[in-house]
Amino acid sequence: MAEQIMPPGSQSAPHRVEEYYWSNVVFKVGDGLFRVPRGQFIAQSEVFAGMFGVPSPAENGNVSVEGESDENPIVLEGYEEKDFKALLGVLYPSMFTLTRRQDLDQAELTSVLKLSTRWEMHEVRRYAITQLSGYYSLTPVEKIALARAHWVSDWLIEGLTTLVNDNPKLSPDELEASVGLRTAFRIARLKLERNSSTVYYFGRTPGRGTVIQTDAGALVRETFMDEIDEMVEVERSYGPADRP
Repeated sequence: MAEQIMPPGSQSAPHRVEEYYWSNVVFKVGDGLFRVPRGQFIAQSEVFAGMFGVPSPAENGNVSVEGESDENPIVLEGYEEKDFKALLGVLYPSMFTLTRRQDLDQAELTSVLKLSTRWEMHEVRRYAITQLSGYYSLTPVEKIALARAHWVSDWLIEGLTTLVNDNPKLSPDELEASVGLRTAFRIARLKLERNSSTVYYFGRTPGRGTVIQTDAGALVRETFMDEIDEMVEVERSYGPADRP
């Protein structure tokens, strides 16, 4: 007979410890089926909290409930299996993900940022932004692309400012291919404006002097003001993003 694990003299009725009393749900993403606890989806995402807050058909006497079996999963259309797996690595870290030598790589964190933004997972989004900002050397072009795709104003300003400062130095064709024609044109104009406003101060010693240039960040903020303001407004709905 198996020994019961019960404190001596315990008479109280057992109660559910809600954070560890899991109800599973089956998702279909791409060709993959995922059976996972739905608690973190409810806790982290306003989108899923609303979805799961709707009474299930089972309460109306229906037998088949969406998400309860492999045969009738909740289908997440338009998403990729690899992105969903990366998100689950943050929501439900296993001993493998906790003990492997490296954290999620840049591609995985980008997946996490994409889905957490789409599904209003505010804490998860902040985590992804902090990790990408602190541990990966995003190129200026990557910062601009990610900022525009996922509403991160700091990255937009940083990326544009770096390109205005000519770091890295890109040809007009490379710049256009990287950020699009309109943005490339505006960056090129800011480069000219910045260089034309350079002031040289020379001391008494020949060959020595101080070069003062207009701040590229200020030029970027002024030129891209409308886009930056819109991005900041959207960001507010996700709360403040932690920075390393």
